[in-house]
Amino acid sequence: MKISDVLNNLKPHVIYETLISSISINGEPDIAPMGLKFSEEFEEFILYPFKSAKTYRNLIEVGEGVVNITRDPRPFILGCLPELKHELLKDLERSKLVKAPRLRGSEAYIEFKVKEVGERSVNRVEVICEPVTAYLGDLRVEPYSRAVYALIEASVNASRVKVFLNKSRELLKVLNGISYAESIIRRTGEGSEYEKLLNLLIKSVEEILRRTSSSPPSP
Repeated sequence: MKISDVLNNLKPHVIYETLISSISINGEPDIAPMGLKFSEEFEEFILYPFKSAKTYRNLIEVGEGVVNITRDPRPFILGCLPELKHELLKDLERSKLVKAPRLRGSEAYIEFKVKEVGERSVNRVEVICEPVTAYLGDLRVEPYSRAVYALIEASVNASRVKVFLNKSRELLKVLNGISYAESIIRRTGEGSEYEKLLNLLIKSVEEILRRTSSSPPSP
């Protein structure tokens, strides 16, 4: 089934935040938050992983993966917290056609094969992917809340902290992004599960910064 048949409200050239599940050549599964962009006719899409990411290594080695589409912020948070990622890995299950697993409870899935890999920058690559199949999962019905999307935005920024530890300008932008998202979540999700997830995220970021405080980033 075509992507546009399953997800008919998608727009080309827009970056969508998703979770990419993959598997290593040794059979070790992984999942991580990652943005993607669809082509004009939705016949392919592009991922922009960092070269240091496990997702990048898995896609290069095995050449397959699954796009897990969900508006639930929990997997985005767990996916970028190394100390809690094992909880998210428990939610992976067998997919339909590719070797990589899928995330149980997602709203939609796109199973894909890697078509082409190219250099994007010193730290990142451009991975062009071709859909194998696309299908719906479990619908999540929830009114719009700024806390939900701010939490996902915070997770995107948090996933970049380690990458930019030695680049002060980029690191400052990332930390400011987390701080802005935090202010929204504190106002619109005080006392909720979303605030608890935010606290876990901030604690993890603070721990990363504390461990590297002895060697401050260079401009």
